[in-house]
Amino acid sequence: MMRLPLFCLTALALAGCVQSPATRTAAAPAPAQPPQQQQAGEDCAPPVYPSEAVQARMTGVSMMAFLVGSDGTVRDSRLLKSSGYAILDRTAEAALRLCRFKPSVKNGHTVAAWQPVQYAWSLP
Repeated sequence: MMRLPLFCLTALALAGCVQSPATRTAAAPAPAQPPQQQQAGEDCAPPVYPSEAVQARMTGVSMMAFLVGSDGTVRDSRLLKSSGYAILDRTAEAALRLCRFKPSVKNGHTVAAWQPVQYAWSLP
């Protein structure tokens, strides 16, 4: 039986682990969240562990911040701390930009807000 690399995503408003390249989500309790925090959208696929990174046994944590616009799309992202491998950081950023989130609400209106996220890249 082949063991697949494990990819974990954690953030203030996001949590989950999936096996890559499959997109099965492991059971994890949902964090209690105030109504103004973002929640992961249904169309947010985790990044696929790059095959080059798997072969080279690259692991690490890509720490990023992302700006969710009032429409729920990711408007901007910033790398706060590199995993140590540009390929993993670029893959994490590219996957994050495809996600949609529930935007923050302030005074009854949706607003743009920054959120932190960590992509933990690990191999068995």
